[in-house]
Amino acid sequence: MQKYDVVLLVDASLADKDRNAVLENVEAMFDKNILLKDDIGLKTLAYNLKDKAGNDKAYLYSYHIQSPAENIETFKKQMVYNKAIKRYVIYKMDPTQEFFKFADINAEMEKVIEGWEQKKLWQKLSFFADKKNAKYINWKAIPMLKKYVTRFGNIKPRKYTGNPVNLQKKVRESILRARELGLLEYVKE
Repeated sequence: MQKYDVVLLVDASLADKDRNAVLENVEAMFDKNILLKDDIGLKTLAYNLKDKAGNDKAYLYSYHIQSPAENIETFKKQMVYNKAIKRYVIYKMDPTQEFFKFADINAEMEKVIEGWEQKKLWQKLSFFADKKNAKYINWKAIPMLKKYVTRFGNIKPRKYTGNPVNLQKKVRESILRARELGLLEYVKE
């Protein structure tokens, strides 16, 4: 059985009762395959979803699931017609990858960023290059991922970050996932 990170962006205009009904329906689909649940809460997204003005708020929910591929395909078919869910994304997780709570990882990243001394001009940003910090490469580590994006919205190249190739690919993947969910902007204005 494969492990997945299933992320739901639920419509912010729904009443609590309706939103809970949608989540109960989703949880019933996976039954006993849910290992952990992370209720991220109401978030203001970096851009409007589906190019509609005022469509920039959503409730985020993340599920750590261990399930066969057939269940995931069934879930995808049922989510196509669900209007309450603005967007859903399913990420396949590596066996070594950990599932973090959004609040916990962001609080930890904020502490790390506060603890940094003022960076010198030519000093490389190599937080993830340290083996003990490599486990934090995740789409939920927004404060640290912002450090790996230029002021124009481009992902900083390996030359400036000092990451090895395999870590740079993971950082890039995490930034792209955060952008897909609306937590980071594609282009800064």
